[in-house]
Amino acid sequence: MYGFLPRLITPPEILVPPAARLHRLAGPPVEPAPESAALGLSLPRVDSPELFQAISQPAADLVANGRLAKVFVDRRDPDAPHVAFVNGNFIRNGSTPDAAKYHYLFGREVFQIPEDLDEFNRLTYFTAGPKRYVAGVLHSYALAGRPPVLGIQFYPQDVIAEEDLRDAVLEIAGQIELPGMALAFVQTGTQQTTARVASDLAGAGIEVLTLDDILGSVTYIPLNQAEAWGWLRIFPTDPDELRPTDIVVLDQLPLDLSVVAGVLTRAVQDTNSHVNLKSKERNTPNAVLRDAGPEHPRLAPFADTPVRYVVRGDDFVIEPTTAEVVAAKLAERLDRPVVQIGWEPEAELRSYDEIGQRSAAETLAAARRYGSKAANLGFLGHRQVLGRAAQAGTPSARLGYDLTPQGFGVPFQWYADLVAHPPNAALRESLDVLIGREAAGDLAPRELRDLVAAVQDAFLAAEFPPRQLETIRARVDGLGVKRLKVRSSANAEDIPGFDGAGLHDSYSVRTKIKDVPGQTCIVIEEQDDGGESKRKVDPRALGCALKGVYASLWNKRAVEERSFARIDQRSVAMGLAVVPAYDSEADVVANAVVVTRVLNTDAVYGYSLSIQQGNNLVTNPDPGTHSELTIAAFLADTEPISFTVTRFAKPTASGPARTTPVLASDQLTALVDLVRTIERAYCRARPGYYPGPCSEVTSDNTKPRSLDLEIKVLADGRFVVKQVREFGGR
Repeated sequence: MYGFLPRLITPPEILVPPAARLHRLAGPPVEPAPESAALGLSLPRVDSPELFQAISQPAADLVANGRLAKVFVDRRDPDAPHVAFVNGNFIRNGSTPDAAKYHYLFGREVFQIPEDLDEFNRLTYFTAGPKRYVAGVLHSYALAGRPPVLGIQFYPQDVIAEEDLRDAVLEIAGQIELPGMALAFVQTGTQQTTARVASDLAGAGIEVLTLDDILGSVTYIPLNQAEAWGWLRIFPTDPDELRPTDIVVLDQLPLDLSVVAGVLTRAVQDTNSHVNLKSKERNTPNAVLRDAGPEHPRLAPFADTPVRYVVRGDDFVIEPTTAEVVAAKLAERLDRPVVQIGWEPEAELRSYDEIGQRSAAETLAAARRYGSKAANLGFLGHRQVLGRAAQAGTPSARLGYDLTPQGFGVPFQWYADLVAHPPNAALRESLDVLIGREAAGDLAPRELRDLVAAVQDAFLAAEFPPRQLETIRARVDGLGVKRLKVRSSANAEDIPGFDGAGLHDSYSVRTKIKDVPGQTCIVIEEQDDGGESKRKVDPRALGCALKGVYASLWNKRAVEERSFARIDQRSVAMGLAVVPAYDSEADVVANAVVVTRVLNTDAVYGYSLSIQQGNNLVTNPDPGTHSELTIAAFLADTEPISFTVTRFAKPTASGPARTTPVLASDQLTALVDLVRTIERAYCRARPGYYPGPCSEVTSDNTKPRSLDLEIKVLADGRFVVKQVREFGGR
């Protein structure tokens, strides 16, 4: 698969519009194979494995498996189409020319095509047929339990009609002879259907596959390419015993995984899960190996020994090292100053609309007082972003409902006041012990767990300062809802270099349950009717929820992540984001996480969408379930968005995976348009987020940062944008 290149220094002999967008081959530059030096730029046939190897490059796209080579078909004379394979390793004057990288420039040089770039793109990708030109790739796949497959693929946005698709595939296949490899057409966009022509393709020995089919047969899936040194722990029985010097092999990914040096799981992971996003942020290796286990021949010899672990695009490496090297590598990662996270005093509770009364930029800056989660909810509701239904001209007004929840933020000062409240001496003492022992660096995992439990018990038993709980209760009563959520909005959360995703807890409140002075609050693990497993407070009174979220600032994993990031534990504080329950108006039919780039590649332009049916979370999925992974490929707003499902959702552990997308195409399009609006507004409000014009931020997959959004879809079709944060991983 391949994508758009948003900007290109145009060769002087080629006249290309200044705002050119050219399709390019995915994959990093590689040294060409020696045999390719004797080959020309264009080849009429691929008739040996050696030739394919010579003209192709390692795949580095959505499926980093196998190799890629480009193909071009000139169909201006439909009775005599010309097929040409591109030598991606062709060298001219000591370097690879652009004609070996881009379909358009290849066509100009080899076939003297007369169109300018915009016309070429329109005819090649955005015209169903008849096709004047066809541009695609050959992608080899190594699949489990079957011979290698050579996939013929078109760009995800290509709207090619079935008959033109069939003709092009047969024309390309007719010039390929690779013994031992099965030929297939691989659908990369849901609009690339084959219902009418599948029998014609089958008659020619060409299988029709989806990327979900491909990924379902791939044994190894790299999720974050990096290297680490640590002790290899295969299927550890107690995750609480894991350390930052451990490389863990797991069956299922636990919801609360400690900080570890690297991860390898047997079960498929959600690409947009908190664990994978944290792996990307920390740059620690993470991959899936479907046959991983204690008896795996590449893993078993190294169990409980120090190893070097490397996740590459094509394979992983486990090799021996020493305990001294492991200790030195951890010390090297931690050899940086401890950072204090400041915050500003603020006495007032404020609604998100009050937080957003000034400019969008000033609204984001309110994170210094309320935390990013609360401030970003104010930003989302700002009239320059999504606005409110009552504000004419805003996206919410156009849809007729508020796209982001009402509610209010509780500032950091209120957390500090609770900790400092004289009757809470036991809380302060337990915090001092935990922080002091953690700073000394000699805590064993079980000791940390016990100290964390003592701190959290002290928070749950703490007394509120005078009038604090009553003031919050009055604000809650003003919302007029039966159920609400109290969410974390810590100062060590959603900040540059540390997003804190999934470290803290949110708690539900039933507003009719009254707080009783001196009541005992407890935290329990519970599954709701939709199968969502999470921590809940009992009773579900407001006071218990507030104290539960405050206590979650000191979750074991949160302490470990802050320690690994060299954040001063004494400088952290918890703000709160209070919102009505998301399903107050209608049931939740889907959860979505959108990252505003295509993860794991710079060559496909668009967004990554993880979508799960019902109220099961994408970020912390229940064991045995996984979300649908869809790539929304687009460049300009005037071009159609294509949706490529690379894996269908498995909503429940006991049920089967879906065979159709969770959301309809029009819902996906509306969702992407909504997120593009948010990202452009964020770009305008946050200096330094993107170095170029904000009009281009949605179509630049090489941007230094992106956004990570969580969105719920209700049964009545409404979207609820529940949060937005910056994300620095790739």
